[in-house]
Amino acid sequence: MDNPEIILNLWFVYDKMGIIYSLRARAYLGQGSDAQKMKLLESFALTDYLVARAFPVPARFHYHNMPVCLKPVYDALENRMEMYEDAIATLQADLPSQTPYDIPDRPLVCITPLLADDDGTITPHFTGEELLG
Repeated sequence: MDNPEIILNLWFVYDKMGIIYSLRARAYLGQGSDAQKMKLLESFALTDYLVARAFPVPARFHYHNMPVCLKPVYDALENRMEMYEDAIATLQADLPSQTPYDIPDRPLVCITPLLADDDGTITPHFTGEELLG
């Protein structure tokens, strides 16, 4: 493989009131250039949220003791990866013992917001955001 590493698709689910109430995450083994890896992530970002592992909003981001985060708080984070630290640690712990790869300290990720409607249907609002750490 050419330059293999674990890369991540990350999602957050929010409603029309701007309340983030769930996170999702999925790991992939990507290869090639960062641009090729990002293209892979983007191609799966629009569908894989349906099978990605769901995670709660971490307690340190809760709003008034409710297990949610307000989108403006998330948008103002200097490092949005902080929101996903617990999820990433869980994905790392779940890797098979035979896997010779670890999730890098600064993984290549694609973050996609998922808007939930009043019926609970979620729809990607893909922005193609790239974070390298």
